[in-house]
Amino acid sequence: MLSKFLCFGLLTVFSVLAFQACSDRQTAIYDSGAAAQYAYFPLQIGKYIVYQVDSVVYDFAQGGGTLLDSSRTFVRELVSDTLRDQTGQLLYTIERSERKSPDEPWQLVNISTAQRSSSQAIRTENNLRFLKLIFPMDRRSEWNGHVWIDETREIEIAGERMRPFANWQYEVDSIDIQTNIGAFSFDSTLVVTEVDDNNIIERRFSKVRYAKHVGLVWREQLILDSQYCNQNPPPTDCETRAWELKAERGYILRQVVVAYN
Repeated sequence: MLSKFLCFGLLTVFSVLAFQACSDRQTAIYDSGAAAQYAYFPLQIGKYIVYQVDSVVYDFAQGGGTLLDSSRTFVRELVSDTLRDQTGQLLYTIERSERKSPDEPWQLVNISTAQRSSSQAIRTENNLRFLKLIFPMDRRSEWNGHVWIDETREIEIAGERMRPFANWQYEVDSIDIQTNIGAFSFDSTLVVTEVDDNNIIERRFSKVRYAKHVGLVWREQLILDSQYCNQNPPPTDCETRAWELKAERGYILRQVVVAYN
């Protein structure tokens, strides 16, 4: 239903010179940790992940007020094939299929692409290119995940035009941490906050969690607009009122893994 959004970085390689008694010089290359982190963005034909996606879409109701449309969808992402782009870069195609219940057949919705280099993991969806991860990462890593996206670009949500891409700055919250997601326990997970921006009329929040050898296993997003605080005079709870209650357009999305191979 919604496009999902993410960066640019440099791979650092460290080396030292070791001198032997005979004056021969050797170079010892030390692992930066990047190679082990590639497992957070695995790309292999035949690999799939199934998600349960719960969403609430906010829209203006006829006659005033706000209309909320809640839904649950099951999504399967399958790495189906490879191809080369015009520069010769290897891309993996990812088939996104959806169904409303586990008993229904899968329906193919769209095809996206993903690629991974020694320093970047990139996902392209609906002609939007996101820099999802950089390598190597640590607890201080941050980057512009929307380096190829105009932050003034608009998308349509429930017939309304919105600008969701302003002020995104990806930051690593934690890395290589054990956690439980749904019915699964993962030894090593990575949490990235992609945006956490808030003012009186806009809320932009997106946080994701990756698991090694699996990929994305959890996501939460709030892309919401509101004119609640623009009343005259402003309500006394303008800044403290929960966004779930004062939002007038946009969406809330929560995504969790339910199966993978």
